This record gives sequence, structure tokens and C-alpha cells, in this order.
Amino acid sequence: MTARESLDATLRDTLGQIELALAQLVRRAERSVQSAHGSGAPGPLDRAAYLLLQELGVHGPQNVQGLAARMGLDPSTVTRQVAALEAAGHVHRTRDPQDRRAVVAEPTPVGLQALAAHRAARAEHYGDVLAQWSRLDRALLAEMLERLNDDLDAHHGAARPGAA
Repeated sequence: MTARESLDATLRDTLGQIELALAQLVRRAERSVQSAHGSGAPGPLDRAAYLLLQELGVHGPQNVQGLAARMGLDPSTVTRQVAALEAAGHVHRTRDPQDRRAVVAEPTPVGLQALAAHRAARAEHYGDVLAQWSRLDRALLAEMLERLNDDLDAHHGAARPGAA
């Protein structure tokens, strides 16, 4: 085996470890957040509701087409998600004043309160999970996850939700 073949094999092994670790992380993170909500934490927002409310909370009212583009989602998917958020009282929809055919989604005070409670519960949960980690390790994890999210979006040509 040449040095290049050995390097390629090492890279494949590393990428395989990353892929598996990410798949396991997503599964465990969802299970972990769900179990945290079962222990008296505020009622859970599903991932779609959480991310849409976060986007609207950070960037304010947006038309559904723009929201879909910003989040890298199909507009029909965002329309369904916004409708579910509206039914829950978390979002109010109005006609876009610039284009009366379009709809603008705006978070309600109830929605922003639910988002804040959900984020606080998640932060507390991850604080417990990462309590034995050093400040530096937590900061490095945050930095690397943000970088990974940015690179995934750049690779797929989408702006990361919540990114400035």
C-alpha cells in the first residue's frame, strides 16, 4: 500500500466515523430532548416548529417564500409548518403588503414565549449533559458545530437559519 492509499484509507475511516457519530448524535439528541420534556419541562416544540419560530424570532416577520428560501426548504413544506404553528397559536399569518398573493408569518407573544421556554429547557438539559466538560471543550464543540452547519449549508447553497 502506498502512502497515498494509506492516507485515503485513513480519510475514509475518519469520514466513516464522522458519519456514524452524526447519525447517532441526531438520534440521541432527539431522544434526549424528548425525555427532558417528559420531566416537567415546558411542552415540546417539534424540530420544525422550533427552528421556524427561532428564525422568525431572530429575523422577525417574513413571507413564506423568503422563509423557505432562507431555511433551504420547499415553500409547500414551510406553508404546512406555518399552518400548524398558527393552529397552535404560535404564529399569525397575514397577507404580504408588497404581494397580496403571498403570506407573511409573524411570531405571536405566545409563540415567542414557547420558544424561550423550549430553548431554556434545552439549554439546561445540555448544561447537565456537558457539566463535566471544560469551558474550553464546550466552546470548541459550539464552534465546530456552527462551522459544520455553515459548511453543510454552503455545500447545499442555503443560508443557515438563524445566521446573521
